Amino acid sequence: MKIIIKSFSIIRDVIGEHVELDFERPITIKELIELIRDKYNVPKDIELLVILNNRIASEDQIIDRDSIIYITPPFSGGGRVIDVKILREKDKPDFNAIIRDLTHLDKESGALAIFIGFVKGKIGDKEVHELEYDAIDELAIKQLEKIAREEADNYGLSSAVIWHYVGRLKPGDITLVIATTSNSRESAINAMRKILERVKKEVPVFKLERRSDGEYWVVGDGIRYKRPGK
Repeated sequence: MKIIIKSFSIIRDVIGEHVELDFERPITIKELIELIRDKYNVPKDIELLVILNNRIASEDQIIDRDSIIYITPPFSGGGRVIDVKILREKDKPDFNAIIRDLTHLDKESGALAIFIGFVKGKIGDKEVHELEYDAIDELAIKQLEKIAREEADNYGLSSAVIWHYVGRLKPGDITLVIATTSNSRESAINAMRKILERVKKEVPVFKLERRSDGEYWVVGDGIRYKRPGK
């Protein structure tokens, strides 16, 4: 089994930009970190983050096949993680993995707040058939990151995650994921609420609601305009 390691920042100066290691058996992330520290004399005061399959890996995660991993020091100020994405209909988040990753970021956090928005099946007495989300992707990503970083600073978060879906979504499909971690439940919950409010008002994502009585543009926080002739 071959593991290719790509490193960044100060870790690159210590171990090199590109390292290849061979293993005869599966290895945990914890074992890999210990090996890297010993083999390359990485100072103990430098925290190592391992990114595998586009996620920060927990120490008990097992690598059991040829893999490319990334090793970095903490980013986004200390150990804080800012993760914003625009997702499509086919993207299916693994919530067990999200929870595992966020609850193993550091030893000081003790609260995780998650908001999951999904498509309603009814508005009043009207059936909802579909929501179509469109976005100015590049601007939306920048705005999501701005919101995440500002509220992470305001509430002292260790992580802020905002994933917004676009495309055609059916009732029950997920539209928005917000997750925050902090050393207090009040900070995590209040930050999550504040981020939700700001996402609805500040991010260029546009929603078209198709339902039994026609099609409606949903503007801001719930204002609906019926499409002419629809």
